[in-house]
Amino acid sequence: MLSIFIPTMNVKGLTMNTTPPAFDMGLSPRSTFSLDDAAGVRITCRRGSIWLTLDNDPRDVVLQPGDSFLTTEHRRALLYALESSCVNLVTVHAPAAAPMRSAPIRLAAAGLSMQQMPA
Repeated sequence: MLSIFIPTMNVKGLTMNTTPPAFDMGLSPRSTFSLDDAAGVRITCRRGSIWLTLDNDPRDVVLQPGDSFLTTEHRRALLYALESSCVNLVTVHAPAAAPMRSAPIRLAAAGLSMQQMPA
């Protein structure tokens, strides 16, 4: 997750810089970039064209200059440069992670019980 807070001084004292972190990244033709958790990260194509897909999502998106993509899904995003490209990544909000289910519920969902677990 992209999240940076930088303390700064001003006339009123110590403050926190809460400007969302952002950066531009150049991609060579046919290169890839993987973003482990794309939730809350706006991906904007600045130059070139980018093919973007999320894990376990049937959609494929092609971004041209000026196009943006934003998701609330906690999934890996894979970006592929169709040509020499530049993308901007900025955290616009940090959605809460999916709630953790307790071990017995996760085991039951997988068709297991605590008694079936190897010692």
